[in-house]
Amino acid sequence: MKIKFLILVGLFSLQASLAQETVIDSVKVKQEKLILEQQKAEKERIKAEEKIIKEKQKEEKERQKALKESEKAKKEAERAQKKAEKELKQAEKAVAQREKAKKNVEKAKSKIEDNKKDLEKEKVKFEKLRRKGKLTNEEELEWREKILKKENKALELQLDLEKAENKLNKLD
Repeated sequence: MKIKFLILVGLFSLQASLAQETVIDSVKVKQEKLILEQQKAEKERIKAEEKIIKEKQKEEKERQKALKESEKAKKEAERAQKKAEKELKQAEKAVAQREKAKKNVEKAKSKIEDNKKDLEKEKVKFEKLRRKGKLTNEEELEWREKILKKENKALELQLDLEKAENKLNKLD
């Protein structure tokens, strides 16, 4: 009976082992699915973050480019303004030089007229004194020297006038 019993137990255990289906643990399956879904969600989140970072970098590059362009435009405007100011200064300087040259011409003409009047007065005075016979030879010589100096002065003033007129013509 012992043998029968052992055979029976052996058959029974054989049947039990063959009849057993491998049971998949549903909790374990759910956990694996959950882990896979979490990994998938993590990958998508990482991709989204990378995309946002790339967009921000692109925006930053565009902002930097716009900033550089505005700086360049600002510098160009400053250069143009400086150039315009320089040209204005030169124009003002040229006008001032022209005005000064005109004044010099007028001044030279005025000096010539004054010298001419003085010379005429001196000649008239000399002739008057000479006609009256009040001059000695030395005094007459002094008067002639005085008149000659005035005439030389007139020539010098005429040269000054010509120089001033030439300068004015150059500025025109």
